[in-house]
Amino acid sequence: MDKPKFVSFWRWFFCGSGGRAGYRRLSDRWLVFHLCVGAGLAYLVDLKLQECANAVLMPLAGIIIGLAFAWAGNAQALLQTSEMENVAEYHEGGFADYVYVYQTAILMILATLIVWSLAGLNVFDSRWPTANRECQYFALKSGLFALSSLAVRECWHVVLGAQWMLLTQREIKRSLKTPRSH
Repeated sequence: MDKPKFVSFWRWFFCGSGGRAGYRRLSDRWLVFHLCVGAGLAYLVDLKLQECANAVLMPLAGIIIGLAFAWAGNAQALLQTSEMENVAEYHEGGFADYVYVYQTAILMILATLIVWSLAGLNVFDSRWPTANRECQYFALKSGLFALSSLAVRECWHVVLGAQWMLLTQREIKRSLKTPRSH
């Protein structure tokens, strides 16, 4: 009897499970876009990080987390169907790739929430880098906004992935119902 192949999340994240490593899903060509969004917002928003966190981003984070968890639950249910298990057999990264993509999105959203929580608790404004260290503060502010942009993208990818699986499952079911002509 063969032992089932199990790849841990961190092994998948850094090495992959037959396809590309999970971190490469975050550090792709869109990373430049997120960095530009971060720098642009850091330049445009003339508030301290604590004010930004408490005014807009922390309340918004609750919505993003709720949306991502709801759709990830939907995706988990879809992944348990025979149709999606069969599709995963033909995917380079295997079934683990499908599962861990959703976990990565949740990880990014939670990491964003944690860092913005630190900003909301006045850690960056009162300790390091304080607003009087302009370059470091701008870099941190840019990074926080870039991370937020990435979290929004990951949330959107959770929704898109679940919808893609739903449409794929439906097409597989329809193709199995259609009589084949010889």
